[in-house]
Amino acid sequence: MYWVAELEGLNATVTLGRVCVVTVAYNSAAALRGMLEGVPEGLAVIVVDNASRDDSAAVAEAAGARVIRNAANLGFGAGCNIGMDAAETEFVLLANPDTRLDAGAIARLVAAADAFPDAAILAPMLCDEDGARVRSWDVEQLHRRLLSRKRGAEAWPEGPLCAEFLSGACMLLRASDGLRFDEAFFLFYEDDAICAAARAKGRSLVLVPDAVMHHAGGGSSAPSQALSAFKARHMAWSRLNYMVLMQGSAAAQHEAWARVWHHSGKAVGHGLTLRLEKLRADLAGLGGTLAWMRGRRA
Repeated sequence: MYWVAELEGLNATVTLGRVCVVTVAYNSAAALRGMLEGVPEGLAVIVVDNASRDDSAAVAEAAGARVIRNAANLGFGAGCNIGMDAAETEFVLLANPDTRLDAGAIARLVAAADAFPDAAILAPMLCDEDGARVRSWDVEQLHRRLLSRKRGAEAWPEGPLCAEFLSGACMLLRASDGLRFDEAFFLFYEDDAICAAARAKGRSLVLVPDAVMHHAGGGSSAPSQALSAFKARHMAWSRLNYMVLMQGSAAAQHEAWARVWHHSGKAVGHGLTLRLEKLRADLAGLGGTLAWMRGRRA
């Protein structure tokens, strides 16, 4: 990993000047405070606010970030695209509001990008709030379903590796590539889709284990029952939309009927056992599935 050795003599300020961080906020004031308090000197930040009802935009402005205010919630992918279009740097680092930025990790990502010019997307090793590593890379989503759920014995990478999927929680892209999210995905699976788009162009996706970034996971917006149902509905819809891209409409229709029975059966079971939180999630998933089958947005 010669690029790691070169990092020792790297001017961090110059490196960070090649990068602009883009983050998308939706009722994310609490997470944004933590993120922006730790922004390394010399790093530009754009916050795209998706019509938050809290003071997300004000928090970002107070921290010195450039804020783009959307009149409506356009979704995660569309928000990222707006931020990337506004960035004027060589690289864009997409990072969720519940990510903690680290100058050394960003410098290592840039050094890796210089070392691997065929890489369209590079991502750090993500850790949770307790410092435990998170498997934020994988094989492609449809291949992933064929693997065992118990994968704890798989080795952690010791050096950079090519993956089929990198988490959209934190990823570095080259501005010159013009790679953008598919805005048909309002929430979820948009990172699967952009990874698939990069692979389709013959480009690689590289995980950089020595670039470590902390990510709380699920903490970008304030939690609520309504938000949980909202997420479950969009997860179900986006799952099927992604299948259309990868396997065609017939396969997605077959999967949709399977999901109808899956969500319906679980809803009945959770209703009978009074597991109301799970019941709400099942009904929301069923709603998202039916919306997709009717050709509507989630």
